[in-house]
Amino acid sequence: MVAKAVQVAAPTNAGDPQEWLACVLRERFAEVVSNREAALSESGVEGVHDMRVAIRRLRSIISDFAEIAEKFPLKTVRKDLKRLADALGGVRDADVSIEALEKLREKADDEKVIAGIDIFTERFREKRTEAFDRLNSHLSPESIDELAAQFEKALDASIEQRELFTVTNLGDAQAEIISNRVDEFRKLADAFYDPFSVKRLHRLRIAGKHLRYAIELFLPDLQTDAKELAESVAKMQTHLGNVHDHDQWITEMRSGLTAKKNRELKGDERKAAEWLLARFARRRSKSYKSALELWSEWENKEVLQKLNTIPEAN
Repeated sequence: MVAKAVQVAAPTNAGDPQEWLACVLRERFAEVVSNREAALSESGVEGVHDMRVAIRRLRSIISDFAEIAEKFPLKTVRKDLKRLADALGGVRDADVSIEALEKLREKADDEKVIAGIDIFTERFREKRTEAFDRLNSHLSPESIDELAAQFEKALDASIEQRELFTVTNLGDAQAEIISNRVDEFRKLADAFYDPFSVKRLHRLRIAGKHLRYAIELFLPDLQTDAKELAESVAKMQTHLGNVHDHDQWITEMRSGLTAKKNRELKGDERKAAEWLLARFARRRSKSYKSALELWSEWENKEVLQKLNTIPEAN
C-alpha cells in the first residue's frame, strides 16, 4: 500500500527556501500528530500505517534539506522521529504479515496447512500486541508534547540562521534535492540485475522511496509531466516494497525449516511453512519481474534524466 501525501500550501514568500521549509515542516509534523488517535486504536491498522508514512515523509524532508545546509539543527530531531517510526513499524510489520497469511489461508485446501497457518497467524498477533504495548508509551500525551517542543525549538534554530542554506531560492533547492535523489537511485540501480541480493534491493527500495517523497514535496510547483513521473516512481516503490516483504517472510520460513532439532518446525507448522515458502517465492519473483520490467521502461524512456530536468522546466 502506498499512502498519498497531503499537499502543502506554499507560504506567501514561496521563493524563500527557509520560509517555505518552515511551512512545510510544520504541516508535515501536524500530519504526524493528527494520526495519533487512530494509531492508538487496537484495530487501528490504517492509523498506524498513515502515521508511519507521515513520519517517513517528514524525516525525508529533513534529510533532503540537511544535504544543502551547512549545519541543520533539525537533524537531531530525526533520531527521535526514527524511534517513533520504529515503534510504529513493529505494529505495522505484524499487520502486513497477518493480512498476507489470512489471504493465503483462503487458498489452502489442506487441513494441516490451514492449521499451521493459523499457528503462524496467532504468533504474529502476539507480536503485534507486544509491539502495540511498546508503541503506547511513545504516543503518550507527554511524549508527543516533548517531541513537539523539541521539534519547534530545532525548527526555530534552523530558520533563524539565514546563512544556513547553500541555496538562495526555492527553485535552486528543488533542483539540487531532486538531483541528489535521482543520483542516489541511479548509483544503486545495478541491484535490478542482482535478483537474489536482498540487501542491495532493500537499499534500492529505500532510495526509490526518498526519490518519490522528494518529487511529491515539490509537486504543487512542478510541471504537469511531473505528476506522471511521480506515479511511475510510486509504482516502482510498490514493486520493490513487495519484493522486500516477501524476502522477510521467506527468511522467516527458511529459518524455521532449517533450524536445529530443538527449534525446528514440526507437524502442521512445518507443512504450512513449506507451502507458504513456495508461494512467497513465487509472488516475490512476480514482484521482482514487475520491478525489472518497469526499470527497463524507465531506461528506454529516460525517466531519470527527465526527473533531473523537472525543476529546470518549471
